[in-house]
Amino acid sequence: MFGNISQLLEMKKKAEELRKTLDSINVTETTKGITVDCNANRKILAIHIDGSLLNDKTLLEDTMTEAINNALAAAEKAALGDVASLAGGMPGLSNLFSK
Repeated sequence: MFGNISQLLEMKKKAEELRKTLDSINVTETTKGITVDCNANRKILAIHIDGSLLNDKTLLEDTMTEAINNALAAAEKAALGDVASLAGGMPGLSNLFSK
């Protein structure tokens, strides 16, 4: 019974390490005048928009969507290598990071 508790505590500790690692991995992607900063936990940290895009609402919306998706994809890619080793000790999670 106590073995299961210690395993759960160890998994909780590894999950917290994983979260901290993902928080520390930052990427910046620029797409057609929009720069997006995010971390590997898929949190957008900042968005910078070139002033020339402010005159066309539709173009701005389309470009922003593309820029955010590109930044999130880059963050995921950056996370794969750094996080796979931490997730390896967590049953079921190691498969999430091995694409």
